[in-house]
Amino acid sequence: MNSVEIKEIVEAAVKNSRGLRIWQIVILVVISGLSAFMGSYLQETARSSVIKKDVEEITRIVENVKRSVDAIRSAETTKYQLKYNACLEALRLIDAHFSHTLRDPGGAEPSEQYATTESARACHNNLILSCEDPKLIELFSAIIFGPKSGEQQKPPTDLLNDFRNLVRKELGFGTNLELDRDRAWFGKVGFDKDR
Repeated sequence: MNSVEIKEIVEAAVKNSRGLRIWQIVILVVISGLSAFMGSYLQETARSSVIKKDVEEITRIVENVKRSVDAIRSAETTKYQLKYNACLEALRLIDAHFSHTLRDPGGAEPSEQYATTESARACHNNLILSCEDPKLIELFSAIIFGPKSGEQQKPPTDLLNDFRNLVRKELGFGTNLELDRDRAWFGKVGFDKDR
């Protein structure tokens, strides 16, 4: 309530006070002023209470949304980490496989790398669980198991380059790279301790 409204209430009380004694007029003015003030105060308190409840409800909703976003973000981070690890493990398994199947045209024996069937199964499952592109999983299987009967298969190093590019795409690392088939995989390096 503002001062103009209070002034109007007091003037109305004085105007309607004919025949009253001064103390009665004072009491009437005070009661009128207090009533006006209390009415305004109660309105403002009710409005503040409603606003407080609205703010509490909005705060609760915002907190729930934050928790949901955090849960989604955490799940996405976990999924990406699983995908990342599965892709790198798949590349390690392909290297191990090639170390037993490919031969250097110059006659050097590749340095053999080993993996377990259990780790290959786990990697395959993790690729299936986390990767979006089924081509990546199919190509991993084609490299490890060879072509299905009757299918023609590209040279192994072309398959490896294709697989690497699918991994780059799956992990969001950019576009395909043009990779040299003849330098896609090496069986042994000159600085290997087994040399």
